[in-house]
Amino acid sequence: MAGKNKKASDIKIGIVDDHVQTAVSLSQLLEYNGFKTFQAYDVKDAIAKTKKEKPDLLLLDIRLGNDEEGYDVAKQLPNQKVLFMSGFKIDDVKIKSFKNAIGAMEKPVDIRVLLKIIRKEFKLPEIVVS
Repeated sequence: MAGKNKKASDIKIGIVDDHVQTAVSLSQLLEYNGFKTFQAYDVKDAIAKTKKEKPDLLLLDIRLGNDEEGYDVAKQLPNQKVLFMSGFKIDDVKIKSFKNAIGAMEKPVDIRVLLKIIRKEFKLPEIVVS
């Protein structure tokens, strides 16, 4: 969505994580801050929901369990903007190889840092969090 008056409620974010509680928590925190969200827990679910929901951004856990990776989602959805997340060491070179990636974050995710990245990416006004 284009325009100067863009707000958080204009942005839909998909959270893809095999740890249900992580996905739910991030979803709740983002919704509390005005964003629309949905959750997916594996590659197949992520691809199907992303095609249906058409989010502005996907937060993708790199290691999804059952030998699945968030990288697989990003490869299959090359036009989908993604932000990778991981509780393990992040391979910056691999992240940069994805033209659709805006970056990567370590888990546990610091919601203040995440909000700053999202607001910057979508040119939303900054909110001072005390």
